[in-house]
Amino acid sequence: MTNVALDHLRRRTSHREDQAPVPEEAKGGTRDFFDRQPELNAAANPEKNLLGQELGRHIQEAMKGLTPRERMVFEMKHYQGLRLRAIGDLLGTSEETAKNSLFRATRKLRASLGPVR
Repeated sequence: MTNVALDHLRRRTSHREDQAPVPEEAKGGTRDFFDRQPELNAAANPEKNLLGQELGRHIQEAMKGLTPRERMVFEMKHYQGLRLRAIGDLLGTSEETAKNSLFRATRKLRASLGPVR
């Protein structure tokens, strides 16, 4: 479940890449490339949107159980994509201390989110 939660967090900050356009004459169609792109807004899949919101609420609730340092390290690593060395430098600690905080945060979140399926 933690991996699902982490994937959810990563998707919030990443953008999907579109496929390169295929020439219309190769497909035999006349529609524009942008007309063929899947709908990505919330109305396209309301069930998936609702499940994502529910998972987000569970994650936010579980994050309340972290210490301020654990939360900060977790957010810097998974929301902002910083490396542990950079996190340690920003917090004025070592990379190893940041790594330990991230480990404790992940363990606590895994325990909190375990029942969420």
